[in-house]
Amino acid sequence: MNLSFAPVAESDFEALFALRVAAMRPSLERLGIFNLDHARKRFQGQFAPQYMRHICVDEGAGPQHAGLLTVVPHEDGRLKLQHLYLLPAWHNRRIGDWAMQQVQAQARQEGRAVWLEVLNHSDAIRFYERHGFVHTGGDPIDLLYQWTPA
Repeated sequence: MNLSFAPVAESDFEALFALRVAAMRPSLERLGIFNLDHARKRFQGQFAPQYMRHICVDEGAGPQHAGLLTVVPHEDGRLKLQHLYLLPAWHNRRIGDWAMQQVQAQARQEGRAVWLEVLNHSDAIRFYERHGFVHTGGDPIDLLYQWTPA
């Protein structure tokens, strides 16, 4: 399995919004806060193709879009991991681990910390903690995590 990134275009909005909903809906419903209109508005506000990459998987039949990665330079000098989503069919195949390794390599090279918000009670919390992210705060809905290169 070969993994790579591909650029995101403005025309990818609907497909990436659908991917985000597929990834987030179970956690949001578990908290009783899923709202499709709110999700669309939030994603529209975060849609910045210049910082976004399709996560592509090629198992021999050509690359397929399996997920989304967005890393945005933050005004305080850190990198914000805005989105890391995989379509459910690609879960548990170490693709997320590969994407996180790319983010951490970029952060090391640039000498920057990486921070993110993760939905409280999300299964993703274990993933981020496994990759060295430390809980630094938050609120009842979103938790803040940070990883700092050694």
